Amino acid sequence: MKKNKVILTGIIGNALEFYDFTLYGVFAVMIAQLYFPSANPLVAVLASWGAFAAGFFMRPFGALIFGYLGDKFGRKKALSISIIGMGFPTLLIGCLPTYQQIGIAAPVLLVLCRLIQGACTGGEYNGAAIFALEHIGKNKPGFFGGLITGSCVIGALFATALGALVTKSANPEFFWRLPFIFGGAISLIGFYIRRRISESPEFLADQKNPKGATFSLVNVFKTHHKALLISLMIGCLNGALSYTLFGFLNSYLKRYIGIPLENAMLFSLIGLSVFMVSSPLFGLLMDQIGKRRYFLSAPIGVCILALTTFLLIRQAEVSSIITAQVLLGLSTGCIAGPQHAFVQTLFPVKIRYRAISFSFCLGMALCGGTAPLILTYLIEKTGNFMMPAYFISLISAFLFLSIFSLLGKFKGRTLSPTNAL
Repeated sequence: MKKNKVILTGIIGNALEFYDFTLYGVFAVMIAQLYFPSANPLVAVLASWGAFAAGFFMRPFGALIFGYLGDKFGRKKALSISIIGMGFPTLLIGCLPTYQQIGIAAPVLLVLCRLIQGACTGGEYNGAAIFALEHIGKNKPGFFGGLITGSCVIGALFATALGALVTKSANPEFFWRLPFIFGGAISLIGFYIRRRISESPEFLADQKNPKGATFSLVNVFKTHHKALLISLMIGCLNGALSYTLFGFLNSYLKRYIGIPLENAMLFSLIGLSVFMVSSPLFGLLMDQIGKRRYFLSAPIGVCILALTTFLLIRQAEVSSIITAQVLLGLSTGCIAGPQHAFVQTLFPVKIRYRAISFSFCLGMALCGGTAPLILTYLIEKTGNFMMPAYFISLISAFLFLSIFSLLGKFKGRTLSPTNAL
């Protein structure tokens, strides 16, 4: 029962995070029209994606704040604050007047909400997984970590389904607000559940041992810079894959393939479902074959799948788009599913929350939050519709080289006091 409650609290938090962020991606075109009006539709869309990216750049700062709270005062306290901090800005976005109603204050307030939301999200995604896996211990950490990761899709699927319903409604300019208001209400449920869960046993045990790493951020960079780089690169690839799947692909299909937005959203449900199911399965595979072997193979597979995905999309046929969604879902699941159990072995308990959250969120900000903006710009300037595939493949190649060069030095011994690779 205790394990179930811990997993549930991770599921709710991650589902809410991806519900919030997917909602923005789903309604990016509509938000561009309401809050960033421009005679040039491309400028409006780029401004909308710019606000999306702004939230991502707050994630590393939020990760430092919540990471410090989680490492010093406990995972439970940090996560209770972060889930409320994610939900409240979502509620405000649903109530925010448009540019026509209050002028320049509308986009300013929208960006402010995204900044607050991004900061609180920086403490949520990895923190919830750390909290859960420290409760679970060594019993199939890849599988349970993948289960928590896959649960993000529950929120994303719900947001995408609501988006499809709203775009088909008689008055989408009004009904788009309701999913945001609903997200704010869900955060209260998550807060209530988290307050009733006991603190991480690993954290409590570590508190009894005054020896070990200090709380100096400089010390973290000095003693674990190699592990931080690996976590950073995993965050980069996860960001590029996740936010291509969760948001950008809808805009891509509409603008460059000519697929109606509501149909693009329905297609994306396929990719999201594959990601949800495959995440724990890939995590289980990593439990079986080992972390080093798995993460030396996965980036190569992602390169191949990414190129195949966008070649299929360019065919502009229903069957090819469905197949592409399946491949993109598998690509995302094979990285995002096992990542928590992998990076958690790289750092000791005393600095784990801060180190993982900061490095991972920085990678997500660099290659996830900026992906829609950068890819839209590159496609428009070059006319090359394969840019998303090249972007993902380049990051995958760099991740492979990083892991190959760094993990080889640790062969035969552990990277942390907790688990062997």
